[in-house]
Amino acid sequence: MSIRSIWKSRLIIAAITATTVLPATRCLAEDGIDTRSKLTVSATADTKVAPDSVTLRFAIESREEKVTDAARKTSEQVTRVVQFLKDRGIEARDIRTESVVLSPIYPSGQKGQYAKQGYSNQASQGFGDLFSDEPQIQATQTEAPQPTVRDQLQQNQPIGYSASRQLTIMVRDIKQFEAIYTGILERGVNSIAGIQWMNSDQIQHRRAARMKAVAAAYEKASDMAGALDAKVKRVLSVQESHRGSDPFGNSMQLFGSESDGGSIEAGMMTISASVQVVFELSDTEFDN
Repeated sequence: MSIRSIWKSRLIIAAITATTVLPATRCLAEDGIDTRSKLTVSATADTKVAPDSVTLRFAIESREEKVTDAARKTSEQVTRVVQFLKDRGIEARDIRTESVVLSPIYPSGQKGQYAKQGYSNQASQGFGDLFSDEPQIQATQTEAPQPTVRDQLQQNQPIGYSASRQLTIMVRDIKQFEAIYTGILERGVNSIAGIQWMNSDQIQHRRAARMKAVAAAYEKASDMAGALDAKVKRVLSVQESHRGSDPFGNSMQLFGSESDGGSIEAGMMTISASVQVVFELSDTEFDN
């Protein structure tokens, strides 16, 4: 191959390389700054569905003078509650112990903590005594007896003990929830921590809400771009926003007027999805 042919081949390869690189860098200025016109919009869509199951979190607490009595009484009450739930058709996989707490109870104003303190009374001398010609009399130091750790503990003796267990159950048949709720209260449950309504097709409903949110974002971007005498060219990025919330928050709704004899109604669940979309805009005067 001649030298002229070799140079001709190199020029063709360079031209092809330049052609493939230019489209990727055409929106960047010489200093590397992205010069594209962008529009960022956020959108949220909700879907209303009826729940078909419910999760309940509750606790059983006993207070007795002796720690063993408190623990035994709480254990007995938990056993009765769990047996009642199983008799009502709640499976073992849907009953979970969340926490076990055992703590002392102190009289009002005592915290059950001790601090080792020292007491000493020392005689002090004034400046006048230091320059006096009279013979100095050594002051004696007296120390009050220092309380030991055992003394401090004895002064903060508990008057009783509290034993509690927190459980979470899932009721898959929502029609039984009223009877189950009443039954566990009758068998020793004395604290309700929260309730969460759920739907078995929750994933599909959330997906539908997500698609609605994306469509709403595109519609919003198109309206805003039109007002600016521009148009939406393409999507640069999409990000879903998650709103943090307590699943056992204030989700219980008490109506009664529309219930079938019970006082607890599920109402309708709200499944939400939020997205943030970045669009690239094109000027309608130049990009037609």
